[in-house]
Amino acid sequence: MKRALIIGASGGIGSATLEALRSRGVDATGLSRSADGLDVTDEDSVSEALGELEGTFDLIFVATGALRIDGSEPEKSLDAVSVKGLADQYL
Repeated sequence: MKRALIIGASGGIGSATLEALRSRGVDATGLSRSADGLDVTDEDSVSEALGELEGTFDLIFVATGALRIDGSEPEKSLDAVSVKGLADQYL
């Protein structure tokens, strides 16, 4: 793998993935809301951020998420997983 794009690179999983890839010699680019203003829920924001990138990527890793969306909180067990809660994370 030569090039990677990590979306959500300022969070725990995203930053660790970015660091791990770079330590292995991968040309890894990170994007995040806090560092780059990327809002994955806003099409214009996504278009602008991705439009500034050049070339192709061998890996695109999305490490976005939220602890709470519309009242859905982190699940503590499989019984707490709901269709709505999952859909809110993925849509």
